[in-house]
Amino acid sequence: MSEGTQEYQRKRKKRVKRIKKIIVVVCIVCLILPLIMSIFLLVRMNQMEKKLNTLLSEEVSQQDSGSGDVVEAKEKPATGGAVQAGTGKKVYLTFDDGPSKETEKILDILKKRQVKATFFSIGRDDAFSKKMYQRIVKEGHTLGMHSYSHQYKEIYQSMDAFQADYERISNCLTAATGIKPLYYRFPGGSTEVTEKLQMTDLDAYFNAQGASYFDWNVIAANNTTDDVSVNKMVDSVMNGVALYDTSIVLMYDSVDRKMTAKSLDSILDYLLKNGYEILPIDENTIPIHHS
Repeated sequence: MSEGTQEYQRKRKKRVKRIKKIIVVVCIVCLILPLIMSIFLLVRMNQMEKKLNTLLSEEVSQQDSGSGDVVEAKEKPATGGAVQAGTGKKVYLTFDDGPSKETEKILDILKKRQVKATFFSIGRDDAFSKKMYQRIVKEGHTLGMHSYSHQYKEIYQSMDAFQADYERISNCLTAATGIKPLYYRFPGGSTEVTEKLQMTDLDAYFNAQGASYFDWNVIAANNTTDDVSVNKMVDSVMNGVALYDTSIVLMYDSVDRKMTAKSLDSILDYLLKNGYEILPIDENTIPIHHS
């Protein structure tokens, strides 16, 4: 074989080796690239899922807090010490779904801090609950009604059903305290009233009872879950009351909402330090209704 032929063969082998290397590299890239892309897509999907869950949680929180327009009821004119926009920073702390052991803790804190609040309670006939009803009134707080059963389907199925439940909780609290309750909060807020009930009929019924109902314009962070920090509880109230001259704050004293009592001192620290006047709901308070 001539030298020219040998040189050609060597060069040819080099080209073949080079081509093989290129093919191997391309194959490796083709195998690795989809894996890398898959990992990247999985990471992105996980991030998007977390973001979506956060957005959904915020939406649910807004819905549960009575999303929609919040209006001050105009049926009742302001008298005496009534709260009016622009006259100062007023906060009404309200506690729903008690009484429970958490109610007792909250009352202890309020007594220590010399602050009065409002409790929208459900109906119970046990000795402890009666003791809590009595203590709420004795210590100068407002005791309101939050239905007897707190069962939406039962309460809102008809006007007769609503009236029966209303009379039951009214009689329950009156029997325990000797004082007829005059303030009501719908379970879930007034937006939960179904098409079977007309607000005009309910308004007429409340007027006949000499009563009124209250929604809220600020809600604490543990409205859907108690798995929140003290800081988040404080922030939710702090950010809410900053928006209004008059704030009605929805909090909870049910047994499964322990963060209310745990964060209450810190919430009171903020409110009092920043000049908010904390009051119980009374006949001079202008109701807030969810439209």
